[in-house]
Parts: sequence; C-alpha cells; structure tokens
Amino acid sequence: MADHPPSTPVRKPLLKDTPPAPETVATQSRVLVTGGPAVKKAKASTPETDSSPSVAWGPIFLLALFQIALTGAALFWGVNHFQQQLTNSKIGTSATADNSGLKVSLDQANAQIAALQRQLDAQGEERERTQNRLQEMADRMALVIQQSSYTPAGESPRVSASDASQIAAMLPSVTPATGELILIKERNRLTSYADKAIATGSREALQSLVDAMMDPAMKHLIHAAQAEFKRVQAYYDMGIGIDPGYTLPVRELFKDTPVTREADVTTVQLQTLLMDQKQPWEARLRAAFLLRSSTESDTNNLLLKALKEDPVLDVAKQAQITFENRVGRKFRLFDIPAIDAWWQAQGGNKPALKMIEPGAGK
Repeated sequence: MADHPPSTPVRKPLLKDTPPAPETVATQSRVLVTGGPAVKKAKASTPETDSSPSVAWGPIFLLALFQIALTGAALFWGVNHFQQQLTNSKIGTSATADNSGLKVSLDQANAQIAALQRQLDAQGEERERTQNRLQEMADRMALVIQQSSYTPAGESPRVSASDASQIAAMLPSVTPATGELILIKERNRLTSYADKAIATGSREALQSLVDAMMDPAMKHLIHAAQAEFKRVQAYYDMGIGIDPGYTLPVRELFKDTPVTREADVTTVQLQTLLMDQKQPWEARLRAAFLLRSSTESDTNNLLLKALKEDPVLDVAKQAQITFENRVGRKFRLFDIPAIDAWWQAQGGNKPALKMIEPGAGK
C-alpha cells in the first residue's frame, strides 16, 4: 500500500488538453448559474432565423411580376398593331373597289351623255332643215300669190263681202318691194345649188336645180335655173376632179382575193365596186372607167344605173362617158331623159356597137 501513491479526489483527463481559462470557466459557470443571458440570446436568435427566407424571395417575386407585366404589354401592343394593319388592308381593298366602281359609273355616264348629245345634234339639224323647207315654201307661196295678183282674172263667181274679207285675211300681204326681195332670195338659192354641185359634186344639189326647172311655181325663174344647170354642165364637161394618175388600191379593196394588180381585177369585181356606194368615190370612178372594155351584157345597164343614182357627179360623169364609148353615141352631159329614151328605143341590154377610146370624136 505504501508503494502506490495516494489517490486524489479529481481524476486526471485522458487527453492532455489545455485547461480552460479561468475567465471562461467563470463565465460559463455564471451563465449556468443565472440562466439569464443564455436564454435571452436564444430567444433573440429565433426571429432572425425565421425572417431570412422572406427577405430572399421578395425581389424575385417583384422581378417576376415586372416581367409578366412587360410581356402582357408587348402582347397587347402586338395584337393592336395586327388589328390596325388588317383594318388598313380592308380599307385599301374597299377603296380600290369603290374607285373601280366609280370609274365604271363615270364611263357609263359619259357614254350616255355622248349619246344624248348626238341625239340633240341630230334633232337640231332636222329642225333647221324643216325650218328651211318651211321658209322656202312660204317664200314660194308668197311669190305665187304675187304673180296671181298681177295676172288678169277671168270671170269669177261672186262672193259675199264677208267671204272676201276672210279670204283677204288668209292671204299674206305682198308688196312689190317684198316680191323683189323674194325673187332675189330664190335666185340666190339657185346659185347656191350650182355652187354646191360644182364644189362638192353633190348630186342632190343638181337635182334641186332640175326640180326648179320643172316646177310650175318657179316659171318666173326657169331661165335662172337653166343657166345654173348649164354652168354645172360646163364645169364637169371641161374639168376633172380626180388625180389623173390614180389607180385602184387593190390590196385594200380586195383583201380576201389573190388580186395584186389593177389589171387582175375581174369584170364582176369592177361591177360590184361601181355599185357599192360605201367605197370611196375615186374607186367607183376608176371602176366605171375600167369597165369600158367589159364584155358582159349587163355592164351598160349598170353604167346607166350609176349615172342615175350615184351621189357623186364625178362618178356619174365617168359612167356616162364609158357608156357612150361602149354604145358609140354621144349625149349631152347629165341629159338623163334623152339617154334613157334612146336606150329604151334600142331595146335595152344592147351590146356595145363599137369601142371608142376616151377623147375620140371630139
């Protein structure tokens, strides 16, 4: 027992650690004894540990809300822009359709206006012609009344005073001065007929002179009418209204035929061309000239028909010249009654007696 050291009431530690400092031990011992600071510190640390998650998620939540709002605004703007573009395209399409419809309506309105204008012009011309005819008839009636007043009347049945006053009221009063003015006007009208027949080749104007020569009411102007007719005769007997070098435009007149030269045109084609008054008068005149060598039996009748009916006197003159060359007889120019009477006396459809070249026998 003496060999072992004496035991101590405190057991030595197994590990040789540094013993705690006296202040630490004292502090711990004080904490453990009082229990005040340790408990307060634990209570204070509890709220800090609970509040840290809310502080971390708040900015993220706000950022997410901002992104959602921004995306919604962009989507809203895109939808509005698309709707606006769609509306503009519809408006443009409707405007184009409206413009095309308006143009069609304007064209139709212009066409109707043009048609109405043509009708008005035609009515105006017809009204003017009617007024001229009525004025001419009134002038002639006044002239006839004047002539009858100068002519000694034979025995006439007696009439009452009232009947005589009624007749006098119906008759226009024609003084000698008025009668002279009417004569001058009628004479000027005959001169204008001759001028038109010479200047334009109007057969209608020449026919008006013939009608004046045959009208009994115009017997006081028969010499004037005959003089104007002879003036027209003299012009066409000596003058020529077509280019001497004119030839038929066969490619234009006979498009559907293989004819390429004037010499290749057949007699039937020439006859058809002569009778077609829609063709140019120069072409009809040339056709009448080329028919001088025709051997067809009906050519003479067609030439006489052209002489009587063609509206252009130049064509009628050439038809008469060709007819005279074919039958071998000369006539006064445009003396249709004499030509027709002679042809009927010959029996009509008479073949050519002999061929006379143009200009021969003059």
